[in-house]
Amino acid sequence: MNLASPIPTEHATVLIVGGSIVGASAALFLAARGITPVLVEKHPAVSTRLRAKLFYPRTMEAYRCSGADQDVYAVQHRLPPADHAAVVTSLAGPELRRWRLPAAEDASDVSPCASAFVKQADLEDVVRTHARAAGADLRFGHRFRHLCQYDDHVVAHVLGPDGEPYAVEADYLLAADGNSSAIREGLGIGRSGSEAVSHVMEIGFTADLRQVLDGRRLALAWTGRPERAFIAWDTAHQRGTVSVTYDPAAVDPAAAFDGERCRDTVSRALGLPASRFAVTGNRPWQMGGWVADSYRAGRVFLIGDAAHVTPPTGGFGANAGIQDAWNLTAKLVSVMRGDADPSLLDDYEPERRAVGRLTVEQALLRLGDRTEAAVADPAILSEAAVANGYRYRLPGDDPDHALPEADEPGRWRGEPGTRLPHASLSGRREGPSTLDLVRDGRYLLLAGPDGHPWAQAARAVDARGSFLDVALLPRRAGSGPIRPAGACGISDHGAVLVRPDHVIAWRTAHAPADTTAALSRATRRALRRDRAAM
Repeated sequence: MNLASPIPTEHATVLIVGGSIVGASAALFLAARGITPVLVEKHPAVSTRLRAKLFYPRTMEAYRCSGADQDVYAVQHRLPPADHAAVVTSLAGPELRRWRLPAAEDASDVSPCASAFVKQADLEDVVRTHARAAGADLRFGHRFRHLCQYDDHVVAHVLGPDGEPYAVEADYLLAADGNSSAIREGLGIGRSGSEAVSHVMEIGFTADLRQVLDGRRLALAWTGRPERAFIAWDTAHQRGTVSVTYDPAAVDPAAAFDGERCRDTVSRALGLPASRFAVTGNRPWQMGGWVADSYRAGRVFLIGDAAHVTPPTGGFGANAGIQDAWNLTAKLVSVMRGDADPSLLDDYEPERRAVGRLTVEQALLRLGDRTEAAVADPAILSEAAVANGYRYRLPGDDPDHALPEADEPGRWRGEPGTRLPHASLSGRREGPSTLDLVRDGRYLLLAGPDGHPWAQAARAVDARGSFLDVALLPRRAGSGPIRPAGACGISDHGAVLVRPDHVIAWRTAHAPADTTAALSRATRRALRRDRAAM
């Protein structure tokens, strides 16, 4: 009897399926904290498609913590500045309205990082380079086929570039395989929201736009009525896309958008004759706005577009996916190091799904007509609130004193579930930040300047020094009106417990009589060790 030879099986702590910006970021965040992931991606190289090119401060803070931020900014500094948007008659014609992108505003009072305006392909190059340098095993041209899940591990079947099958047995699997995620579909996880807010035809072109832009700091543009085309271009001003909506009930896009119509559409949008550009192709796509009904099934976790799809308005989508990876990898590191109970991973879905839902809702609210003056809608939060100022609802939150889901970052004062407020530790804009005190996937006990009893408590709670760092805030840094302790909502004797993803897990404004007992309870709750004892 002929028996098929068993396929070779490898072992990994974490397997990541999907190597675009979210999967690559997850690989970097794990590897930078000492966990070696395996990543498989079916495409052999970075996609050249124009995708996201705006990355908010909270995203850049994650890269700062992982050592990649300066290389991202170096890419940006080599490019012409592009931090405005406009409504135009055509790109070469008069502007009807122009505005500075909110992400370009100075955020130095609330973050040590500025937004980055770089195309996603360039960011992916930087992130992948840093992930490999940190030890991540990145495999491009490797196609995920299917998985089997067990109580204590998963087994993924993969085809290598040569077509040879092999298997990866992993403790956990992160599905970063995009909006049509085969893993999500295979797990039977549904979606809530709209799969098709609108239907879009994206037409690619090459053209030298340098004279057309004439030094204008534009990052993107819309044309006025009736077509209302959206124009995007790469940072070298050599190629781009023109996107227009269509009604699939009335139009067959394959027949309607022939070569002549595509040329005419691009010509009207750019305000250039056909001799000044070349159409490189077109593709229809559905602009959706939805959130997966679950972000987890056993040992499989959805991140990025596998978990949520966001309309491009606001530039939130890639940032939300990167923050999924930042949140989840911090939890995984704590669990795999043995610092936290595995039930800590149960918190990923409620935390990130709530943010995903908020982000999709805010992007949908921004889908109005850009050709008309913006009308203030009280339901629309600022971009800074959505991308940087969201709050996680933590177990034990008091429903009678509910805080908003998101707010301006500068309004938070160390409330549990919010990001640790940025405060300069030197009084200089370029100096170290309170966020820099969180390092290597460890928790941080940050106390006021008179919080010496907290340092003793930290040594008692974490005698081996395995998971908890401690630092005292300076009494004052610079001449700002708010002292660092006040920025965190504590007195000079108080303390906050900060998670590895910069989120405050616990806060006490003043020191209790028994700091060790208080800190012990707080760390057990933050690491879910209290659940393990139940």
